[in-house]
Amino acid sequence: MPIKNSDQCELCHKKSLECVWTKTTIGKNQEDSFDRFRQEEQIYSTVVARNYANSQQYVCSTHPIASFLSTDKFLCFDGDSFGLFNPWTNTQTIESSEDSNPDLTDYLRSQGAFVLPPITEQRELMQVFMDRIYLFFPVIEETDKLEEMPLLLLNAIFLAATRLTNPQSRDRCQQLFERCKLLELVENNKVVLIQSFLLMSIHEEGISGSSLSKEYITRACNLCGDIGLTTLSGSNGTVEDTQHRVYKKMYYGKSLLTRIFWVSYFCDRLSAATHARDMYYNMADVLIEEVSPEYDGLRVIVELATFIDRILCAHYRPPQGRSIDDKLHNDLLTWKTSINHQWVKLLYSYICILFLRCKLDPVTLDESVPKSLFEHLSKILKIDKVWFRFHVVGIHGLLHVTSLLHLLDEIQQQDIKHHAVELLELLKDNWWLAAAGLKLFQQNDK
Repeated sequence: MPIKNSDQCELCHKKSLECVWTKTTIGKNQEDSFDRFRQEEQIYSTVVARNYANSQQYVCSTHPIASFLSTDKFLCFDGDSFGLFNPWTNTQTIESSEDSNPDLTDYLRSQGAFVLPPITEQRELMQVFMDRIYLFFPVIEETDKLEEMPLLLLNAIFLAATRLTNPQSRDRCQQLFERCKLLELVENNKVVLIQSFLLMSIHEEGISGSSLSKEYITRACNLCGDIGLTTLSGSNGTVEDTQHRVYKKMYYGKSLLTRIFWVSYFCDRLSAATHARDMYYNMADVLIEEVSPEYDGLRVIVELATFIDRILCAHYRPPQGRSIDDKLHNDLLTWKTSINHQWVKLLYSYICILFLRCKLDPVTLDESVPKSLFEHLSKILKIDKVWFRFHVVGIHGLLHVTSLLHLLDEIQQQDIKHHAVELLELLKDNWWLAAAGLKLFQQNDK
């Protein structure tokens, strides 16, 4: 702290050093940054003047100057460098106040943030992502080129793909995750941040892993609101005669933006279940097209996410906020899909267990409930092991299996417990939760 009647702080005074912390002079970078903030004070007057030429679309009807700009009444928040205006235009109103920091770049370089795997490994991981993960997480275009992708997004893709290629991936995934955390410091394209955060949210390591995963999903959902994805169908920001949008001088297909939103919706609902947290999106505030039929994998997991939404609203919310959903039981247990995929089967059985657990009333227990539970517990154990490595929801499914063994007879208990513990043993080098859960059940056996 500064010493009274001195231009030095206490530490520098004791060491007889020149103190730079108490000086009132402002460095060039600081001065330039604040000058930019002053320039941005012109944002509203500039946009109002330009609005009559239809160069901007105002999307937040609650803002005080909304009546100057538009009669649209969509509740949407956009905090990009356009102030509170739709960023999907081809005319930038004012320069952004985002500064590149050479010191930060040097620091990231010293930490190895810009290091990439050998090109052969990059291509292998990208191929794994496109062949196995893209079906459910189509957050990029199929035509995107490896060498043109932002480093943050590239590493997030490698992070997701590594789980499927490496049976002992915890150390490697943590390295890639830490690299992504560094790269996000220098990435200011919000579309890239959303794409990357959704893939980064798959990673969970350590006791704080679930909290970090939920944090990245929440940040992705918040950024979707920032750039108007939540009301994409209500905006006229498309470039004339195209289905593309311009952001940061880059063109993004409307189909891609719609897919990104629905992936974020799926992650939000699934995370609410696996992390026992509130849901971010209120779908009454959302205006966006449905998933295109050509993206069948995404359409299916969005359907499953809607079941999670209904289950949480009807059974897991605080009692005063619960909904009545008389059709949920029948809709869930009779649900069918044309996709015969192991991860879809895993998700569906997990969701059914989540629902059936609520039916375990010791007083009025329906005999069909334990039978249905046993059916889905058994199905989870038959899923291809590689999909347990892909997403932590598989580990949650296994832990549900071991937690509900008391409902089964002794022979069933021993058989299912043996298979569940065997799977946890195999997955302990992929997931922290698997290792922690395994030790829990080993301790209970002593």
